[in-house]
Amino acid sequence: MTRATAAALDALGVREVSASTLPDGLAQRAVDGATGWLSRRTSRRGFFLRAGVIGSALAVDWLGFALKPGTAYAAVCGPGSSCSSGWTVFCATLNKGANICPPNSIAAGWWKSDGASLCGGNARYIVDCNSVCRCTSGRAGICSPSCWSCSCSCGPSWSCDQRRVCCNAFRYGQCNQQVGQVGAIVCRVVSCTPPWKWANCSTAPATDNATRDHNSDFLPQAWTPLTARHVALGEQASVLGSTVGGEFGVKGAGRAQRYERGRISWASPYGAVETVAQIASLYVALGAEAGILGFPMRPPQIVGPGRASSFERGRISWHPTIGVRYTAGPIAARYRTLGNEGGLLGWTIADPFVPRDGRGRASRFERGRLTWHPDLGPVRLLGLAISDRYRALAGEPGPLGYPIEDELAVPGDLGRSARFQHGRISWSPVTGAYWTRGPIMDAYVAAGAEAGSYGFPMADEVTVGVVRTSQFQHGSISYDESTGITTTASSN
Repeated sequence: MTRATAAALDALGVREVSASTLPDGLAQRAVDGATGWLSRRTSRRGFFLRAGVIGSALAVDWLGFALKPGTAYAAVCGPGSSCSSGWTVFCATLNKGANICPPNSIAAGWWKSDGASLCGGNARYIVDCNSVCRCTSGRAGICSPSCWSCSCSCGPSWSCDQRRVCCNAFRYGQCNQQVGQVGAIVCRVVSCTPPWKWANCSTAPATDNATRDHNSDFLPQAWTPLTARHVALGEQASVLGSTVGGEFGVKGAGRAQRYERGRISWASPYGAVETVAQIASLYVALGAEAGILGFPMRPPQIVGPGRASSFERGRISWHPTIGVRYTAGPIAARYRTLGNEGGLLGWTIADPFVPRDGRGRASRFERGRLTWHPDLGPVRLLGLAISDRYRALAGEPGPLGYPIEDELAVPGDLGRSARFQHGRISWSPVTGAYWTRGPIMDAYVAAGAEAGSYGFPMADEVTVGVVRTSQFQHGSISYDESTGITTTASSN
């Protein structure tokens, strides 16, 4: 201890003893005296006494609390990171990176450090998460150690943040004032946003600039575009919630940061962009920035009752009844030209899939289907009625094969038709959707197809022996497999 500190404590009659060895009244008087001396030198302690918070100064290790050396620390955890320093560990260190109060603790008070580089030169706020009391005993404000829901220890040895866990028992008191008693401080939460904006706290100020550079290897290490974006969104009060771990590099010369309910990604063409909730979960499952979709290009959009996010190579959408789905590659590019969720096809209702032939890709939507084949090139569009019929016929690996052109409107707006590798599907609101193929289809097309003399098919092709026949609105066409002869019968 310093000579001045030793003299101050000596004046109080205090020697190197533990609070646990002192009677409750003596320990309280000793700590009150020490903090009175410190209050004239540290704005943090001065706030304690000026605010008159009930039970503000009891410390289990009261001597460590009074002295708390602030020696520099070269690692990312900043100064005073050892267990002997007297400071409390950060919650992120204990919570697998989650910058939140752990179970059986509550936010009980806060202070700030001005001019913090970790907050872009602005104030940095630290919130004490005090343990809850399992019983009510002891003095007002702080319950007896026997009632705490934790016990005094040090931060994990594998972290540079080895500060104290559940050792320092004091309370600023600006948070959760409806709770009369709390135990020792389990850990600390940090934010660049004032705690009254995201927790049940008052605005009564407290300042301790000695904690400005305190940090954990489970927290962000610098003020970056990702941190700035999180702060702009509201940090703990935002849709993302608190940070989980620190920022990290990702494939493709970018950066990323995880949060309770999402992710922020950064790449130079797009800046820092968030993905949130169910969309973020699917994005991570698909490999996040290094996956099939690449980096997010813009913030999530509100689309009707749902949300959607656009990525370099695709799109993810969420709808409250449909759930979360994605499109990727050429199919996503074509979907975008059709207006995405608000366009011709509506919402994605199934993730892209590889047909059983293993060659192409397909996606289903509320009002249709998009399909792609590497040899056929552009993505083909099928409306709902035809795509439902096509799906019933086993889709791409079925008897019709892949579509070879977009679905077309029949002249006169009588219906729709679509051509495939091995056939045709025709639909009208009067007849429904039916298919034709081979020589029968060739004869049908030669006669003008749906707009010709036969009209729309009334049923799928029927085979009797070696003869296949299709019925139309105005006639029939048959093909004899044994002779290769096509015959027609018109009802006009």
